[in-house]
Amino acid sequence: MGKLAPIILAILLFCPHARANSGTDMPAAADTVADEKKRSGLSRLIQNTISAPKRDRQAELEAARKDMEYFSRYDGKTIGQVVVVRNNVFDRDTERWGERKVNAIHRLTRESQICKDLFIRPGDVFDAATIIRNRRLIRSRDYISDVSIEAVPADADTSTVDLIVTTRDKWTISLDAEVSSNGNSFVKLYDDNILGWGHMFAISTYINYKNGHYGGNVFEYENPNIMGTFFSGRLIAGHGFDHTDYGAEIKKEFIRPTDYGAGASFYYQKEPIGIHPLDSTVQSRDREWNLWFGKSRYIRGLNSSFFFTGRYNDLRFTQRPDVADTLNPYFHNKRSVLLSVGLYRERFRTSNLIYGYGVNEDIAYGFRFTLTGGHTWGEFGNRWYVGGDFSAGYFTSFGYMRWSIELGSYINTRDGKFYRTALVSNINYFSNLLGTGRYKVRQFLNFNYTRGWNRLDGFRESIGFVDEARLRGLREDVYGCHRLVGTSETVVFTPWKIHEFRFAMYGFADLGLIGNDMNLFGNRFFSTIGVGVRIKNENLVFGTINIRLGIALSGDGFRKADYFHISSEQRKDPLRYIPEQAAPVDYR
Repeated sequence: MGKLAPIILAILLFCPHARANSGTDMPAAADTVADEKKRSGLSRLIQNTISAPKRDRQAELEAARKDMEYFSRYDGKTIGQVVVVRNNVFDRDTERWGERKVNAIHRLTRESQICKDLFIRPGDVFDAATIIRNRRLIRSRDYISDVSIEAVPADADTSTVDLIVTTRDKWTISLDAEVSSNGNSFVKLYDDNILGWGHMFAISTYINYKNGHYGGNVFEYENPNIMGTFFSGRLIAGHGFDHTDYGAEIKKEFIRPTDYGAGASFYYQKEPIGIHPLDSTVQSRDREWNLWFGKSRYIRGLNSSFFFTGRYNDLRFTQRPDVADTLNPYFHNKRSVLLSVGLYRERFRTSNLIYGYGVNEDIAYGFRFTLTGGHTWGEFGNRWYVGGDFSAGYFTSFGYMRWSIELGSYINTRDGKFYRTALVSNINYFSNLLGTGRYKVRQFLNFNYTRGWNRLDGFRESIGFVDEARLRGLREDVYGCHRLVGTSETVVFTPWKIHEFRFAMYGFADLGLIGNDMNLFGNRFFSTIGVGVRIKNENLVFGTINIRLGIALSGDGFRKADYFHISSEQRKDPLRYIPEQAAPVDYR
Protein backbone atom coordinates (compact mmCIF):
# COMPACT_ATOMS: atom_id res chain seq x y z
CA MET A 1 0.00 0.00 0.00
CA GLY A 2 1.12 3.53 -0.62
CA LYS A 3 -0.09 7.10 -0.29
CA LEU A 4 1.23 8.98 -3.30
CA ALA A 5 -1.15 11.88 -3.82
CA PRO A 6 0.87 14.42 -1.76
CA ILE A 7 3.94 13.68 -3.87
CA ILE A 8 2.02 14.21 -7.09
CA LEU A 9 0.45 17.43 -5.80
CA ALA A 10 3.81 18.78 -4.74
CA ILE A 11 5.22 18.27 -8.23
CA LEU A 12 2.19 19.81 -9.94
CA LEU A 13 1.92 22.84 -7.67
CA PHE A 14 5.49 23.94 -7.25
CA CYS A 15 7.69 22.64 -10.00
CA PRO A 16 6.14 23.90 -13.26
CA HIS A 17 6.97 27.48 -14.21
CA ALA A 18 8.44 28.16 -10.78
CA ARG A 19 11.23 30.60 -10.20
CA ALA A 20 13.44 30.38 -7.13
CA ASN A 21 14.16 33.23 -4.77
CA SER A 22 16.80 33.70 -2.15
CA GLY A 23 14.75 32.54 0.82
CA THR A 24 16.54 33.45 4.03
CA ASP A 25 20.07 32.70 2.86
CA MET A 26 22.39 35.56 1.95
CA PRO A 27 23.83 35.50 -1.61
CA ALA A 28 27.56 35.56 -2.27
CA ALA A 29 29.23 38.97 -2.28
CA ALA A 30 29.54 39.07 -6.06
CA ASP A 31 25.85 38.35 -6.60
CA THR A 32 23.04 40.87 -6.63
CA VAL A 33 19.65 40.09 -5.16
CA ALA A 34 18.25 39.82 -8.67
CA ASP A 35 20.92 37.29 -9.63
CA GLU A 36 20.04 35.22 -6.58
CA LYS A 37 16.35 35.18 -7.51
CA LYS A 38 17.17 33.96 -11.01
CA ARG A 39 19.03 30.90 -9.83
CA SER A 40 17.48 27.54 -10.65
CA GLY A 41 16.34 25.26 -7.83
CA LEU A 42 19.35 23.00 -8.43
CA SER A 43 21.89 25.82 -8.32
CA ARG A 44 20.34 27.16 -5.12
CA LEU A 45 20.52 23.70 -3.57
CA ILE A 46 24.22 23.50 -4.41
CA GLN A 47 24.72 27.04 -3.09
CA ASN A 48 23.00 26.17 0.20
CA THR A 49 25.03 22.99 0.54
CA ILE A 50 28.34 24.80 0.09
CA SER A 51 27.87 28.19 1.70
CA ALA A 52 24.90 28.13 4.06
CA PRO A 53 25.72 30.15 7.19
CA LYS A 54 27.01 28.18 10.17
CA ARG A 55 24.91 27.73 13.26
CA ASP A 56 25.40 29.62 16.48
CA ARG A 57 24.51 26.80 18.83
CA GLN A 58 24.87 28.90 21.97
CA ALA A 59 22.49 31.50 20.55
CA GLU A 60 19.91 28.79 19.82
CA LEU A 61 19.97 27.49 23.40
CA GLU A 62 19.86 31.02 24.79
CA ALA A 63 16.84 31.89 22.62
CA ALA A 64 14.93 28.86 23.93
CA ARG A 65 15.62 29.85 27.55
CA LYS A 66 14.73 33.51 27.01
CA ASP A 67 11.29 32.82 25.55
CA MET A 68 9.73 32.76 29.03
CA GLU A 69 12.00 35.55 30.26
CA TYR A 70 10.83 37.83 27.43
CA PHE A 71 7.20 37.54 28.51
CA SER A 72 7.87 37.36 32.27
CA ARG A 73 9.09 40.96 32.45
CA TYR A 74 5.52 42.08 31.69
CA ASP A 75 3.87 39.90 34.35
CA GLY A 76 1.31 41.81 36.39
CA LYS A 77 0.69 44.50 33.81
CA THR A 78 -2.70 45.00 32.17
CA ILE A 79 -3.30 43.78 28.63
CA GLY A 80 -4.42 46.64 26.41
CA GLN A 81 -5.20 46.12 22.74
CA VAL A 82 -4.91 42.70 21.10
CA VAL A 83 -4.11 43.14 17.40
CA VAL A 84 -4.24 40.21 14.97
CA VAL A 85 -2.00 40.29 11.87
CA ARG A 86 -2.69 37.52 9.35
CA ASN A 87 -0.25 36.37 6.67
CA ASN A 88 -0.93 34.28 3.61
CA VAL A 89 0.63 30.88 2.92
CA PHE A 90 3.69 32.38 1.21
CA ASP A 91 5.34 35.80 1.34
CA ARG A 92 3.49 38.54 -0.51
CA ASP A 93 6.50 39.38 -2.69
CA THR A 94 7.33 35.79 -3.72
CA GLU A 95 8.69 35.38 -7.25
CA ARG A 96 7.58 31.77 -7.66
CA TRP A 97 4.68 31.11 -9.96
CA GLY A 98 3.22 28.27 -7.91
CA GLU A 99 3.38 30.22 -4.66
CA ARG A 100 1.76 33.30 -6.21
CA LYS A 101 -1.12 31.15 -7.50
CA VAL A 102 -1.58 29.50 -4.11
CA ASN A 103 -1.72 32.90 -2.37
CA ALA A 104 -4.21 34.15 -4.95
CA ILE A 105 -6.73 31.34 -4.50
CA HIS A 106 -6.19 30.63 -0.78
CA ARG A 107 -8.90 31.92 1.54
CA LEU A 108 -7.10 33.56 4.46
CA THR A 109 -8.14 32.42 7.93
CA ARG A 110 -10.74 34.87 9.19
CA GLU A 111 -9.71 37.23 11.96
CA SER A 112 -12.78 36.19 13.95
CA GLN A 113 -11.54 32.58 13.88
CA ILE A 114 -8.14 33.59 15.27
CA CYS A 115 -9.86 35.71 17.93
CA LYS A 116 -12.03 32.73 18.99
CA ASP A 117 -8.83 30.87 19.86
CA LEU A 118 -7.62 33.70 22.11
CA PHE A 119 -8.38 33.27 25.80
CA ILE A 120 -6.29 36.36 26.58
CA ARG A 121 -8.49 39.46 26.50
CA PRO A 122 -8.03 43.21 26.84
CA GLY A 123 -8.14 44.07 30.53
CA ASP A 124 -6.71 40.74 31.68
CA VAL A 125 -3.62 40.63 33.89
CA PHE A 126 -0.56 39.71 31.81
CA ASP A 127 0.77 36.24 32.69
CA ALA A 128 3.72 34.80 30.74
CA ALA A 129 2.67 31.15 31.11
CA THR A 130 -0.85 31.95 29.87
CA ILE A 131 0.49 33.79 26.83
CA ILE A 132 2.70 30.82 25.91
CA ARG A 133 -0.19 28.36 26.35
CA ASN A 134 -2.39 30.46 24.08
CA ARG A 135 0.33 30.64 21.46
CA ARG A 136 0.71 26.85 21.58
CA LEU A 137 -3.03 26.38 21.13
CA ILE A 138 -3.14 28.52 17.98
CA ARG A 139 0.03 26.91 16.63
CA SER A 140 -1.57 23.47 17.04
CA ARG A 141 -4.34 24.23 14.54
CA ASP A 142 -4.03 22.30 11.30
CA TYR A 143 -4.55 25.43 9.21
CA ILE A 144 -1.84 27.52 10.95
CA SER A 145 1.80 27.15 9.96
CA ASP A 146 3.16 29.37 12.74
CA VAL A 147 2.17 32.11 15.16
CA SER A 148 4.06 34.67 17.21
CA ILE A 149 2.87 36.95 20.02
CA GLU A 150 4.71 40.20 20.61
CA ALA A 151 4.27 42.35 23.71
CA VAL A 152 4.48 46.10 23.11
CA PRO A 153 4.36 48.53 26.08
CA ALA A 154 1.73 51.21 25.51
CA ASP A 155 3.12 54.72 25.01
CA ALA A 156 0.58 56.53 27.16
CA ASP A 157 0.36 54.06 30.07
CA THR A 158 3.40 52.17 31.37
CA SER A 159 1.15 49.71 33.23
CA THR A 160 -0.48 48.54 29.98
CA VAL A 161 0.94 46.13 27.39
CA ASP A 162 -0.51 45.69 23.91
CA LEU A 163 -0.25 42.32 22.14
CA ILE A 164 0.37 41.71 18.45
CA VAL A 165 -0.64 38.20 17.35
CA THR A 166 0.91 37.35 13.96
CA THR A 167 -0.17 34.18 12.15
CA ARG A 168 0.95 32.39 9.00
CA ASP A 169 -1.58 30.22 7.15
CA LYS A 170 -1.08 26.79 5.65
CA TRP A 171 -2.42 25.67 2.28
CA THR A 172 -5.17 23.36 3.53
CA ILE A 173 -6.73 21.72 0.46
CA SER A 174 -5.23 18.35 -0.36
CA LEU A 175 -5.85 15.01 -1.99
CA ASP A 176 -4.81 11.69 -0.53
CA ALA A 177 -5.01 8.18 -1.96
CA GLU A 178 -4.26 4.63 -0.90
CA VAL A 179 -3.92 1.59 -3.14
CA SER A 180 -4.08 -2.00 -1.89
CA SER A 181 -2.77 -5.10 -3.62
CA ASN A 182 -6.30 -6.60 -3.78
CA GLY A 183 -7.52 -3.59 -5.76
CA ASN A 184 -9.51 -1.92 -2.97
CA SER A 185 -8.49 1.73 -3.03
CA PHE A 186 -9.71 5.13 -1.93
CA VAL A 187 -9.27 8.77 -2.84
CA LYS A 188 -9.75 11.42 -0.15
CA LEU A 189 -10.31 15.11 -0.84
CA TYR A 190 -10.24 17.42 2.17
CA ASP A 191 -9.96 21.03 3.28
CA ASP A 192 -8.81 21.84 6.83
CA ASN A 193 -9.94 25.47 6.62
CA ILE A 194 -13.24 25.81 4.72
CA LEU A 195 -13.69 29.43 3.59
CA GLY A 196 -11.27 30.54 6.29
CA TRP A 197 -13.54 29.39 9.15
CA GLY A 198 -11.08 26.76 10.44
CA HIS A 199 -13.53 23.89 9.86
CA MET A 200 -12.47 20.63 8.20
CA PHE A 201 -14.52 18.75 5.63
CA ALA A 202 -13.42 15.56 3.88
CA ILE A 203 -14.96 13.09 1.45
CA SER A 204 -13.42 9.69 0.75
CA THR A 205 -14.49 7.63 -2.27
CA TYR A 206 -13.79 3.90 -2.35
CA ILE A 207 -13.39 1.90 -5.57
CA ASN A 208 -11.71 -1.31 -6.66
CA TYR A 209 -9.43 -0.41 -9.56
CA LYS A 210 -9.24 -4.04 -10.74
CA ASN A 211 -12.94 -4.73 -11.25
CA GLY A 212 -14.40 -1.20 -11.04
CA HIS A 213 -16.55 -2.04 -8.01
CA TYR A 214 -17.79 1.07 -6.17
CA GLY A 215 -17.24 0.69 -2.44
CA GLY A 216 -19.00 3.77 -1.06
CA ASN A 217 -18.23 7.16 0.45
CA VAL A 218 -17.27 8.44 3.89
CA PHE A 219 -17.93 12.08 4.92
CA GLU A 220 -16.12 13.79 7.81
CA TYR A 221 -16.56 17.20 9.43
CA GLU A 222 -14.61 18.79 12.29
CA ASN A 223 -14.85 22.13 14.10
CA PRO A 224 -11.86 22.74 16.39
CA ASN A 225 -13.52 25.47 18.47
CA ILE A 226 -17.32 25.68 18.52
CA MET A 227 -18.43 29.29 18.98
CA GLY A 228 -15.34 30.15 21.03
CA THR A 229 -16.14 27.62 23.78
CA PHE A 230 -12.93 25.61 23.15
CA PHE A 231 -15.10 22.55 22.62
CA SER A 232 -14.23 20.70 19.41
CA GLY A 233 -16.77 18.70 17.41
CA ARG A 234 -16.56 15.85 14.93
CA LEU A 235 -19.06 14.09 12.67
CA ILE A 236 -18.45 11.03 10.49
CA ALA A 237 -20.86 9.08 8.28
CA GLY A 238 -20.53 6.57 5.46
CA HIS A 239 -19.08 3.26 4.44
CA GLY A 240 -16.19 2.03 2.34
CA PHE A 241 -16.20 -1.62 1.27
CA ASP A 242 -16.44 -3.62 4.52
CA HIS A 243 -15.94 -0.59 6.83
CA THR A 244 -18.87 1.48 8.15
CA ASP A 245 -18.63 4.51 10.43
CA TYR A 246 -21.32 6.73 11.89
CA GLY A 247 -20.67 8.93 14.86
CA ALA A 248 -20.55 12.28 16.61
CA GLU A 249 -18.20 13.62 19.27
CA ILE A 250 -17.74 16.80 21.25
CA LYS A 251 -14.91 17.38 23.71
CA LYS A 252 -12.84 19.98 25.51
CA GLU A 253 -9.27 19.40 26.67
CA PHE A 254 -7.65 20.90 29.75
CA ILE A 255 -5.93 24.11 28.65
CA ARG A 256 -5.03 26.09 31.78
CA PRO A 257 -3.86 25.01 35.28
CA THR A 258 -7.33 25.73 36.69
CA ASP A 259 -9.75 24.44 34.10
CA TYR A 260 -12.17 21.70 33.18
CA GLY A 261 -12.34 19.02 30.51
CA ALA A 262 -15.38 17.20 29.20
CA GLY A 263 -16.57 15.06 26.34
CA ALA A 264 -19.44 13.05 24.91
CA SER A 265 -19.48 10.72 21.92
CA PHE A 266 -21.50 8.10 20.12
CA TYR A 267 -20.04 5.82 17.44
CA TYR A 268 -21.39 2.94 15.38
CA GLN A 269 -18.71 0.93 13.60
CA LYS A 270 -18.49 -2.09 11.38
CA GLU A 271 -15.00 -3.29 10.52
CA PRO A 272 -12.99 -6.42 9.78
CA ILE A 273 -10.59 -7.40 12.56
CA GLY A 274 -7.66 -9.77 12.28
CA ILE A 275 -7.71 -12.29 15.12
CA HIS A 276 -4.49 -13.76 16.50
CA PRO A 277 -3.61 -16.61 16.96
CA LEU A 278 -6.34 -17.91 14.61
CA ASP A 279 -4.81 -15.96 11.68
CA SER A 280 -8.32 -15.17 10.51
CA THR A 281 -10.40 -12.05 9.89
CA VAL A 282 -13.83 -11.59 11.48
CA GLN A 283 -16.46 -8.90 11.01
CA SER A 284 -17.23 -6.76 14.03
CA ARG A 285 -20.16 -4.41 14.64
CA ASP A 286 -20.46 -2.28 17.73
CA ARG A 287 -22.00 0.88 19.12
CA GLU A 288 -20.40 2.86 21.91
CA TRP A 289 -21.54 5.70 24.18
CA ASN A 290 -18.90 7.63 26.12
CA LEU A 291 -19.30 10.49 28.62
CA TRP A 292 -16.61 12.10 30.75
CA PHE A 293 -15.94 15.18 32.86
CA GLY A 294 -12.97 16.47 34.80
CA LYS A 295 -11.78 19.51 36.71
CA SER A 296 -8.40 20.85 37.79
CA ARG A 297 -7.38 23.40 40.41
CA TYR A 298 -4.00 25.14 40.58
CA ILE A 299 -2.28 24.87 43.98
CA ARG A 300 0.17 27.73 44.27
CA GLY A 301 2.14 26.17 47.13
CA LEU A 302 2.90 23.09 45.02
CA ASN A 303 3.21 24.98 41.72
CA SER A 304 1.04 22.18 40.32
CA SER A 305 -2.62 21.37 39.72
CA PHE A 306 -4.81 18.81 41.45
CA PHE A 307 -7.35 17.15 39.14
CA PHE A 308 -10.07 14.54 39.00
CA THR A 309 -11.93 12.97 36.07
CA GLY A 310 -14.92 10.65 35.83
CA ARG A 311 -16.04 8.55 32.87
CA TYR A 312 -19.03 6.42 31.86
CA ASN A 313 -18.73 4.03 28.91
CA ASP A 314 -21.31 1.68 27.37
CA LEU A 315 -20.12 -0.75 24.67
CA ARG A 316 -22.40 -3.22 22.84
CA PHE A 317 -21.48 -5.63 20.02
CA THR A 318 -24.05 -6.91 17.55
CA GLN A 319 -21.56 -8.92 15.49
CA ARG A 320 -18.36 -10.45 16.84
CA PRO A 321 -16.30 -13.65 17.08
CA ASP A 322 -17.04 -16.34 19.66
CA VAL A 323 -16.92 -15.11 23.24
CA ALA A 324 -16.87 -16.80 26.63
CA ASP A 325 -15.89 -15.96 30.19
CA THR A 326 -12.17 -16.27 29.36
CA LEU A 327 -12.33 -15.82 25.57
CA ASN A 328 -12.14 -12.55 23.65
CA PRO A 329 -12.88 -10.15 26.56
CA TYR A 330 -12.31 -7.27 24.11
CA PHE A 331 -15.67 -8.18 22.50
CA HIS A 332 -17.64 -8.54 25.75
CA ASN A 333 -20.67 -6.29 26.16
CA LYS A 334 -20.06 -4.07 29.17
CA ARG A 335 -20.72 -0.83 31.03
CA SER A 336 -17.93 0.88 32.96
CA VAL A 337 -17.52 3.71 35.43
CA LEU A 338 -13.98 4.92 36.08
CA LEU A 339 -12.69 7.70 38.34
CA SER A 340 -9.20 9.17 38.49
CA VAL A 341 -7.42 11.71 40.70
CA GLY A 342 -3.95 13.12 40.45
CA LEU A 343 -1.48 15.95 40.29
CA TYR A 344 0.12 17.52 37.23
CA ARG A 345 2.29 20.37 35.98
CA GLU A 346 2.90 21.34 32.36
CA ARG A 347 5.05 24.07 30.83
CA PHE A 348 6.31 24.66 27.29
CA ARG A 349 9.60 25.52 25.63
CA THR A 350 9.82 26.63 22.02
CA SER A 351 12.27 24.82 19.78
CA ASN A 352 12.48 23.55 16.19
CA LEU A 353 13.82 20.72 14.06
CA ILE A 354 12.34 18.05 16.33
CA TYR A 355 9.17 16.75 14.71
CA GLY A 356 8.95 19.64 12.23
CA TYR A 357 11.22 21.05 9.55
CA GLY A 358 12.12 24.59 10.56
CA VAL A 359 8.86 25.86 12.10
CA ASN A 360 8.55 26.65 15.78
CA GLU A 361 7.44 23.75 17.97
CA ASP A 362 6.09 23.87 21.53
CA ILE A 363 7.59 21.04 23.56
CA ALA A 364 5.87 20.22 26.85
CA TYR A 365 7.78 19.45 30.02
CA GLY A 366 6.52 18.68 33.52
CA PHE A 367 4.92 15.66 35.19
CA ARG A 368 1.63 13.85 35.83
CA PHE A 369 0.69 11.36 38.54
CA THR A 370 -2.69 9.60 38.37
CA LEU A 371 -4.58 6.98 40.39
CA THR A 372 -7.51 5.29 38.66
CA GLY A 373 -10.25 2.99 39.90
CA GLY A 374 -13.70 1.86 38.92
CA HIS A 375 -16.19 -0.90 38.23
CA THR A 376 -17.34 -2.77 35.14
CA TRP A 377 -20.66 -4.57 34.68
CA GLY A 378 -20.22 -7.25 32.01
CA GLU A 379 -22.21 -10.06 30.42
CA PHE A 380 -19.91 -12.63 32.05
CA GLY A 381 -19.74 -11.02 35.47
CA ASN A 382 -18.66 -7.84 37.19
CA ARG A 383 -15.15 -6.72 38.07
CA TRP A 384 -13.20 -3.92 39.68
CA TYR A 385 -10.33 -2.03 38.11
CA VAL A 386 -7.37 -0.36 39.82
CA GLY A 387 -4.38 1.32 38.25
CA GLY A 388 -2.09 4.29 38.13
CA ASP A 389 0.44 6.08 35.99
CA PHE A 390 3.36 8.48 36.33
CA SER A 391 5.16 10.43 33.63
CA ALA A 392 7.79 13.16 33.76
CA GLY A 393 9.82 14.98 31.15
CA TYR A 394 12.42 17.72 31.38
CA PHE A 395 15.04 19.50 29.35
CA THR A 396 18.58 18.70 30.45
CA SER A 397 22.01 19.90 29.37
CA PHE A 398 22.21 16.98 26.92
CA GLY A 399 18.67 17.03 25.52
CA TYR A 400 15.08 16.19 26.44
CA MET A 401 14.25 13.10 28.50
CA ARG A 402 10.84 11.65 29.33
CA TRP A 403 9.94 8.55 31.35
CA SER A 404 6.48 7.08 31.91
CA ILE A 405 5.08 4.01 33.60
CA GLU A 406 1.51 2.63 33.77
CA LEU A 407 0.26 -0.31 35.81
CA GLY A 408 -3.33 -1.55 35.94
CA SER A 409 -5.31 -4.68 36.68
CA TYR A 410 -8.85 -6.02 36.86
CA ILE A 411 -10.04 -7.79 40.01
CA ASN A 412 -12.47 -10.69 39.71
CA THR A 413 -15.38 -10.09 42.10
CA ARG A 414 -15.96 -13.85 42.50
CA ASP A 415 -12.55 -14.80 43.89
CA GLY A 416 -10.82 -11.44 44.44
CA LYS A 417 -7.89 -12.36 42.20
CA PHE A 418 -6.03 -9.94 39.92
CA TYR A 419 -6.18 -10.75 36.22
CA ARG A 420 -5.55 -9.10 32.83
CA THR A 421 -2.77 -7.11 34.51
CA ALA A 422 -0.69 -4.83 32.30
CA LEU A 423 2.53 -2.88 32.79
CA VAL A 424 3.67 -0.37 30.15
CA SER A 425 6.77 1.79 30.47
CA ASN A 426 8.35 4.17 27.95
CA ILE A 427 11.53 6.23 27.74
CA ASN A 428 11.73 8.97 25.10
CA TYR A 429 14.83 11.03 24.42
CA PHE A 430 16.04 13.49 21.83
CA SER A 431 19.36 15.27 21.91
CA ASN A 432 20.21 18.91 21.48
CA LEU A 433 21.09 19.85 17.92
CA LEU A 434 24.60 18.49 17.42
CA GLY A 435 27.51 19.94 15.50
CA THR A 436 28.28 23.50 14.43
CA GLY A 437 28.25 23.12 10.65
CA ARG A 438 25.59 23.54 8.00
CA TYR A 439 24.07 20.11 8.64
CA LYS A 440 22.06 19.95 11.86
CA VAL A 441 21.95 16.55 13.56
CA ARG A 442 19.57 15.29 16.23
CA GLN A 443 19.56 11.86 17.87
CA PHE A 444 16.30 10.16 18.91
CA LEU A 445 16.04 7.16 21.26
CA ASN A 446 12.82 5.43 22.34
CA PHE A 447 12.27 2.38 24.53
CA ASN A 448 9.04 0.52 25.26
CA TYR A 449 8.64 -2.25 27.81
CA THR A 450 5.26 -4.02 28.03
CA ARG A 451 4.35 -7.03 30.14
CA GLY A 452 1.09 -8.82 30.84
CA TRP A 453 0.13 -11.21 33.63
CA ASN A 454 -2.83 -13.57 33.87
CA ARG A 455 -4.05 -12.59 30.43
CA LEU A 456 -7.00 -14.45 28.88
CA ASP A 457 -7.42 -15.85 25.37
CA GLY A 458 -8.28 -14.02 22.15
CA PHE A 459 -7.98 -10.60 20.58
CA ARG A 460 -5.78 -8.03 22.36
CA GLU A 461 -4.75 -10.57 24.99
CA SER A 462 -1.31 -10.74 23.39
CA ILE A 463 0.81 -7.98 21.89
CA GLY A 464 2.92 -7.48 18.78
CA PHE A 465 5.24 -4.93 17.21
CA VAL A 466 2.62 -2.23 16.61
CA ASP A 467 2.13 1.54 16.79
CA GLU A 468 4.94 3.27 18.71
CA ALA A 469 6.46 -0.14 19.53
CA ARG A 470 6.80 -1.23 15.91
CA LEU A 471 9.94 -2.34 14.12
CA ARG A 472 10.02 -0.27 10.93
CA GLY A 473 10.03 -2.42 7.82
CA LEU A 474 9.28 -5.79 9.46
CA ARG A 475 6.57 -7.60 7.49
CA GLU A 476 5.91 -10.46 9.90
CA ASP A 477 3.26 -10.69 12.61
CA VAL A 478 4.86 -11.80 15.86
CA TYR A 479 3.00 -11.98 19.19
CA GLY A 480 3.59 -12.62 22.86
CA CYS A 481 2.76 -11.23 26.30
CA HIS A 482 6.22 -9.82 27.06
CA ARG A 483 7.92 -7.20 24.85
CA LEU A 484 10.89 -4.86 24.82
CA VAL A 485 11.49 -2.50 21.89
CA GLY A 486 14.31 -0.02 21.42
CA THR A 487 14.50 2.35 18.46
CA SER A 488 17.34 4.64 17.48
CA GLU A 489 17.19 7.28 14.77
CA THR A 490 19.85 9.77 13.72
CA VAL A 491 18.36 12.64 11.72
CA VAL A 492 20.42 15.03 9.61
CA PHE A 493 18.50 18.22 8.81
CA THR A 494 20.15 19.38 5.61
CA PRO A 495 20.42 22.98 4.31
CA TRP A 496 18.85 21.78 1.04
CA LYS A 497 15.68 23.56 0.06
CA ILE A 498 13.82 23.44 -3.25
CA HIS A 499 10.69 25.60 -3.49
CA GLU A 500 10.28 25.50 0.34
CA PHE A 501 10.55 21.69 0.39
CA ARG A 502 13.14 20.79 3.03
CA PHE A 503 15.08 17.55 3.23
CA ALA A 504 16.08 15.47 6.24
CA MET A 505 18.19 12.32 5.91
CA TYR A 506 18.00 9.64 8.58
CA GLY A 507 19.37 6.28 9.58
CA PHE A 508 17.60 3.93 11.97
CA ALA A 509 18.14 0.76 13.96
CA ASP A 510 15.19 -0.91 15.74
CA LEU A 511 15.58 -3.84 18.13
CA GLY A 512 12.85 -5.98 19.68
CA LEU A 513 12.34 -8.94 22.01
CA ILE A 514 8.93 -10.58 22.18
CA GLY A 515 7.39 -13.83 23.42
CA ASN A 516 5.67 -15.55 26.32
CA ASP A 517 8.76 -16.30 28.41
CA MET A 518 8.73 -14.24 31.61
CA ASN A 519 12.52 -14.14 31.27
CA LEU A 520 12.65 -11.30 28.76
CA PHE A 521 15.91 -12.43 27.19
CA GLY A 522 14.52 -15.90 26.60
CA ASN A 523 12.18 -14.51 23.95
CA ARG A 524 12.67 -14.11 20.19
CA PHE A 525 14.89 -11.32 18.90
CA PHE A 526 14.19 -9.16 15.84
CA SER A 527 15.90 -6.15 14.33
CA THR A 528 15.48 -3.76 11.42
CA ILE A 529 18.02 -1.29 10.08
CA GLY A 530 17.89 1.17 7.22
CA VAL A 531 18.18 4.68 5.88
CA GLY A 532 15.71 7.16 4.45
CA VAL A 533 14.83 10.71 3.52
CA ARG A 534 11.89 12.86 4.59
CA ILE A 535 10.70 15.78 2.49
CA LYS A 536 8.35 18.40 3.91
CA ASN A 537 6.93 21.80 3.03
CA GLU A 538 5.58 23.26 6.28
CA ASN A 539 3.33 25.66 4.36
CA LEU A 540 1.25 22.75 3.00
CA VAL A 541 -1.23 20.67 4.97
CA PHE A 542 -0.40 17.27 3.52
CA GLY A 543 2.02 15.00 5.28
CA THR A 544 5.74 14.43 5.11
CA ILE A 545 6.98 12.42 2.14
CA ASN A 546 8.94 9.49 3.58
CA ILE A 547 11.19 7.32 1.40
CA ARG A 548 12.88 4.44 3.23
CA LEU A 549 15.22 1.53 2.51
CA GLY A 550 15.67 -1.22 5.09
CA ILE A 551 16.18 -4.85 5.99
CA ALA A 552 14.92 -7.07 8.83
CA LEU A 553 16.95 -9.62 10.80
CA SER A 554 16.52 -12.09 13.62
CA GLY A 555 18.57 -14.79 15.25
CA ASP A 556 17.58 -17.03 12.32
CA GLY A 557 18.85 -14.63 9.65
CA PHE A 558 16.96 -12.35 7.29
CA ARG A 559 13.21 -11.86 7.78
CA LYS A 560 10.44 -10.58 5.50
CA ALA A 561 10.79 -6.83 5.13
CA ASP A 562 9.61 -3.78 3.22
CA TYR A 563 12.93 -3.26 1.49
CA PHE A 564 11.64 -0.12 -0.23
CA HIS A 565 8.88 1.99 1.27
CA ILE A 566 7.35 5.30 0.22
CA SER A 567 4.46 6.96 2.02
CA SER A 568 2.98 10.15 3.37
CA GLU A 569 3.15 10.40 7.15
CA GLN A 570 1.63 12.91 9.56
CA ARG A 571 3.63 14.67 12.23
CA LYS A 572 3.70 12.84 15.56
CA ASP A 573 1.44 14.11 18.30
CA PRO A 574 3.53 15.95 20.89
CA LEU A 575 3.99 14.39 24.31
CA ARG A 576 1.71 16.04 26.88
CA TYR A 577 1.09 15.97 30.66
CA ILE A 578 -2.48 17.29 30.87
CA PRO A 579 -5.18 15.14 32.50
CA GLU A 580 -7.15 12.82 30.26
CA GLN A 581 -10.38 10.88 30.64
CA ALA A 582 -10.01 7.93 32.99
CA ALA A 583 -9.11 4.74 31.12
CA PRO A 584 -7.52 1.31 31.70
CA VAL A 585 -3.90 0.73 30.69
CA ASP A 586 -3.80 0.19 26.92
CA TYR A 587 -2.21 -3.25 26.47
CA ARG A 588 -1.27 -3.53 22.80
